[in-house]
Amino acid sequence: MMAVLRNLLGDTRAAAAAEMALILPMAFVLIFTTMEGGYYFQTEHKAIKYVREGARYAARQNFSNYDCSGGGALATGSANMQSAVQQVTVYGRPLGANETPPRARIADWQTSDVNIIVTCDAGYGTGLYAGTPDVKAPVVLVSTRFDYTPILGMLGFDIRNIDVVAQAEASVAGI
Repeated sequence: MMAVLRNLLGDTRAAAAAEMALILPMAFVLIFTTMEGGYYFQTEHKAIKYVREGARYAARQNFSNYDCSGGGALATGSANMQSAVQQVTVYGRPLGANETPPRARIADWQTSDVNIIVTCDAGYGTGLYAGTPDVKAPVVLVSTRFDYTPILGMLGFDIRNIDVVAQAEASVAGI
């Protein structure tokens, strides 16, 4: 009986399989966590890039779309311009009147997630801004906040309440 026990304890043929069974769950957790983190940062990078693109588009719009007589706002009647900025941010281009919206550039991102805020800087009264109403420079801020869609969510993991946040600001050039 003692010889059988000694042979059993000395047998190392399945040691690699046992070690693999112990390490595999931790290895999967590390792999999937790394993938999820990378995907989140990629989504955030895209959002920052696309919001910057929307701010540049808004900055090239005519001065008549901005009202600097008060604290700063989009001019009345510039709803089409606001919609176009949101579409450029989410879809990459402004859409035609009856055009069906294409798929958003980021999963589950909608134009309603994009906000546009206009401020007017009175410190600029020369050059390009000398001819603007009240001699103020309109500055447009395009921002977004939307729910992150995780890749681990497809595997049944509960990852909620993670937002992607981005914003970009540009001075209106009125081109």
